Amino acid sequence: MSAPDPIEPLTPTVVAFTSTRDQVIGAVMYLVAAFLFAINGSVAKAQIEAGLTPAQVTETRTIGCAVLLLVFILIRNPSSLRVRRSEIPFLLLFGVLAYGVTPYVYFVTVSYLPVAIAALLAFLAPVLVALWLRFVKKEPVGGSIWIALALVIGGLVLVSQAWAGWTLNPLGLLFGLITAAALAAYLILGETGAKRRDVMSLAFYGFAVATVTWSVLAPWWNFPWAILSETTSIFDGQITGLPVWVLVIVMIGVSVVPFVLVLMSLQRIGAQRGGILGTTEPIWAALIAFAMLGEVLTPVQGLGGLVVLAGVIVAEIASQRAHRAGALTR
Repeated sequence: MSAPDPIEPLTPTVVAFTSTRDQVIGAVMYLVAAFLFAINGSVAKAQIEAGLTPAQVTETRTIGCAVLLLVFILIRNPSSLRVRRSEIPFLLLFGVLAYGVTPYVYFVTVSYLPVAIAALLAFLAPVLVALWLRFVKKEPVGGSIWIALALVIGGLVLVSQAWAGWTLNPLGLLFGLITAAALAAYLILGETGAKRRDVMSLAFYGFAVATVTWSVLAPWWNFPWAILSETTSIFDGQITGLPVWVLVIVMIGVSVVPFVLVLMSLQRIGAQRGGILGTTEPIWAALIAFAMLGEVLTPVQGLGGLVVLAGVIVAEIASQRAHRAGALTR
């Protein structure tokens, strides 16, 4: 999960009557999107192991995604690129946080931890959002949030194997929790932004702002271009001689394509089902990391991951109920 890129999961999605076939197609689209998003973590880690820094991986991803989204919007709906002056402060904040900070801290996390655990930590975001709804917005999330918290905490104890002296890298764990907090803020800001403009143009400006930000923090004239022509290996050494620039292109593709798939999926299945299907991403991440990088979780860590995902699903359902209840009272 570069950091996982969920698309407005908090925004109630109006789903017209759809046939069973459309529901199945929508579910398959979301599962494919989750699979593609899950590839991000392993591809990013392969780039980092080849010599790029997390900042440089973030930088190449943001500019590539910005260019592809711009082309897509110019073809489909160029008028959506108009920006009102009052929107500029929000777009700057959204771009820096959502598409600049969030993927960066996620890539730092995967540099310290197995990709599956990094993805799992990032997916604590829906739990943090549910807590924000309960204690900040005072929305009726209900008692299920405590069940979600209990499941998440219990699952993390299993994943970290606390009884064995915390086998996870402490710095990686810290950055994983920061990723979850940043992703939760992204979801909250994304809900606000999606009410102001269409999601595709919102994402474009997010990536564009992030590109400018990283171009200042990590100037392109200092970028190690020579590394892109070097070769690396993936699939636990089964594929060798792969140029690093191929990994960069793959990362951009598996960031933009699933974004479009999610949008098409939500029109068929709605936000709540999409959010629940999205929890398959850490599972995909574990399988992909095993195949690409040879990373293996212990059975206890695998069980803990499933417990955490159960808690995330409970929190996601609680958040959706709170939003529906809030919409009815407004």
